[in-house]
Amino acid sequence: MRSSGEHTKAYVAIGVAMVSISFASIFIKWSESAPFVIASYRLGITCLILLPFLLYYGGVKVMLSFRRDEWLLILLSGVALSFHFGLWITSLGLTLVSTSVILVTSHPIFVAGVSHFLLKERVRKVAAVGIVIAFAGVCVISLNDYRIGGDSLIGDLLAFLGGLCAGIYFLSGRVARRTIPLTPYVFSVYGISALVLFASAVVVGDEVVVTDSGELTLFLLMAIIPTIFGHTMFNYALKKVPAHIVSTSVLGEPVGASLLAYLLLPGEVPSAWIVLGGALVVGGLYIVLTRGMPGNGARKGPQVGKDSAPANAP
Repeated sequence: MRSSGEHTKAYVAIGVAMVSISFASIFIKWSESAPFVIASYRLGITCLILLPFLLYYGGVKVMLSFRRDEWLLILLSGVALSFHFGLWITSLGLTLVSTSVILVTSHPIFVAGVSHFLLKERVRKVAAVGIVIAFAGVCVISLNDYRIGGDSLIGDLLAFLGGLCAGIYFLSGRVARRTIPLTPYVFSVYGISALVLFASAVVVGDEVVVTDSGELTLFLLMAIIPTIFGHTMFNYALKKVPAHIVSTSVLGEPVGASLLAYLLLPGEVPSAWIVLGGALVVGGLYIVLTRGMPGNGARKGPQVGKDSAPANAP
């Protein structure tokens, strides 16, 4: 019964995260700041929001008790997240949005392979089919912009590399979350990522001091919606379900982003290709999330250790 309840919570967390991360590209399109600046402020503000919870639940004491191998996983996850954000946001200014999205969300296939062979978390055949269907839907969505043309090889390459970094972020998070509580983990990862991105902004000569109230409001929205209710919910689910399940869920972002663009951005009318692709993504995600979860006939991977945080910690 507890296993069923945990999976239900994971479903809810993944659903909230899929909706929340769909706002990211909208906020980025509205922002006039440089890519590294956007990402560093987004994660830095997120850490400030999480700090009271970290202090209240004794998260600092937990962080001081991290083992060396746990810190290495956190460092890997934080650096991978910083590269993911930096490369992806930069690619949005160099290539078509849908082209960037398809390449940056290509990580489920990579994650499924590593999860299956290295983490010993068996990917069921039906889940593999769902992954392929969902990814095919993202490909269909991109065809609309490919028909128009104007893509950049450099932007495409950056988006693809950003996708690989996202895969590393999810895989390292899956291993780390077996023993590390949520709040200390995400605070550490976001903090490392924010520092790397801020240093990158300084190195490339970006204007790192932002005082415009409109920009700061966008950064705050990015911190709350796609980061705390998006990435943090994904990290919560990584404790409960295999990495390839969470990774595949990110494929819902292009669908949500397309719908939000239609509602919030002038002239963004979804074509028949986007509608068809969205249907494929939703269908594929339904297969993965209902037939590919442990407890739905799949053989479970290694047992996950208990959280080391107090019972009432988030």
